[in-house]
Amino acid sequence: MEKQKSNKLWLIPALLAVAALIVAVGLNINALSPKTQDSGKEVIVQIPSYLSKNQSPGLDNTLLPSSNDGVISLAADDSGNSKRLISVTGTVSKTAAPDKAEIILSVETLDKSAAKSQSDNAELSQKVRDALKAAGVDDADIKTSSYNLYEDFQWNESLRKSESIGFKTVNSIQVTVKDLSKTGSVIDAAVQAGANSVSSVSFSLSTSKELELRNAALQEAAANAKTKAQNIATGLGISVGQVFSASESSNYYTPVYRSYDMAAGVAESATTPITPGDVEYSVSVSVQFEIQ
Repeated sequence: MEKQKSNKLWLIPALLAVAALIVAVGLNINALSPKTQDSGKEVIVQIPSYLSKNQSPGLDNTLLPSSNDGVISLAADDSGNSKRLISVTGTVSKTAAPDKAEIILSVETLDKSAAKSQSDNAELSQKVRDALKAAGVDDADIKTSSYNLYEDFQWNESLRKSESIGFKTVNSIQVTVKDLSKTGSVIDAAVQAGANSVSSVSFSLSTSKELELRNAALQEAAANAKTKAQNIATGLGISVGQVFSASESSNYYTPVYRSYDMAAGVAESATTPITPGDVEYSVSVSVQFEIQ
């Protein structure tokens, strides 16, 4: 009986050793396996960093670059078939001379009577509109952008309180100038007729010219992305196939001159100099190519 009990006791350390060996082997297998992260259709394959190029599993010995360009991933198509992809982004910035200007100017009147303030403003605003048309601006390019009538207050330091100084009427007018050489003279004509504030002058492209610039930028950015993918693929010893997905984003910058406070008569002696800057259009095209 004692002999049988002794024979069973020696089996316990042996079983513990076998269990430890199984756990260690499992951990090593897990460490060597690529980790996948499912994001919809796309599965990003993360290869352990300590593996060399010749040890990278599952990607034909290609390494995952650290930057956004040249990222290699696995994705499933609509049929569930696995595809290897390389992701790149092409960016292009193009500039062009603007062909139109937009001016925001205001006619402001102040009076103790709200009705008088409003009527004075209407009279001056009409004079400004007539002056703009006489300066060569089409009636369709003169629009009211906002209209406000309110009681205005001013701080009285001696009485330590705000006091009404009357009713202010503000009529803001948006003017589109298609002949940029006339921008300064148009502003002068408006000021001389009664406009007492120019809040901004911006330069931009007409719809047709903007579309032309955008299309050219998109084509160059797409070609840039394709060239970049081919260069990366050549360096990795792989071949680029057809496009799997593509997307674009754009940024349109127009120069703006702001806050012109003017009094009538200031521009009588000379034409206000206005020099437009170039319009900049930036486009980025992100493409995923299949790896053959």
